[in-house]
Amino acid sequence: MNLRRLAAAAALAAAMPSLAYVLHTSAVLRRMGEKRASLSLSALEVTGAVQVEGPAAERLASAAGLQRSATGEVSAPARFLMKVPGRCRLELAPAGVAEAQRPAVSLARDGRLTGRGGLEQVPAAAALVRAACALLATSTAGDAAGAYAAALSRRGVAVSEIGLGRFDGRLAYVIGGRSREGRPVAFVDKEAFQPMRLVAAEGGALQDVRLLGWGSPAGGDWFPRAVEVAEQDALRLRFTTERAHANPALPDAGW
Repeated sequence: MNLRRLAAAAALAAAMPSLAYVLHTSAVLRRMGEKRASLSLSALEVTGAVQVEGPAAERLASAAGLQRSATGEVSAPARFLMKVPGRCRLELAPAGVAEAQRPAVSLARDGRLTGRGGLEQVPAAAALVRAACALLATSTAGDAAGAYAAALSRRGVAVSEIGLGRFDGRLAYVIGGRSREGRPVAFVDKEAFQPMRLVAAEGGALQDVRLLGWGSPAGGDWFPRAVEVAEQDALRLRFTTERAHANPALPDAGW
């Protein structure tokens, strides 16, 4: 009898996400917009380090003259820049390279992706920039839910579909379906309404951009402790945050 009760309790616990009340997508996106709006961010500068793995590491090392480690990765100091709405840039800062020559990938407000030094040809780098802009640099003035819905739709997410799932040990709203179906999806923390994950196509494959460690001393609620990009569960790129600076004076040119 006890074994049957334990089995029934385990089955009920496993089913809890599917049985819990699910907010409408617009309500989830509105709450996420309110969370971001409370930070009063118009711009953000995040310094840290980038590690690139897999086939892109060799191409990037060749294009930008960077050294690979004994295990094949390319690592370099880096920074992420963001201007609201919709402008983001990831830039490597290897020693001895002038700022004007740093490998970079940038996203303009019109969705145009540009770059130099081979970084713009790394799908994981492009995916990070696009995901960060969609989740963190969307305007929260006015109809934030509508703005987020449009940004996610451009990444292929079916915003009319929403359910519950788990990511990084936390319960999350899953917008766009279930990630195991191989479709673009976005994850939003069910309690904190922080963006957690965006899976979308880039470079001919789905790139899984994961925002890890909100509330860390390095990034606080401005930016996660780390952003990882995986393709078919293989890590391709990791940005580790060292310091985040809110509302710096960033130039309008170069985006």
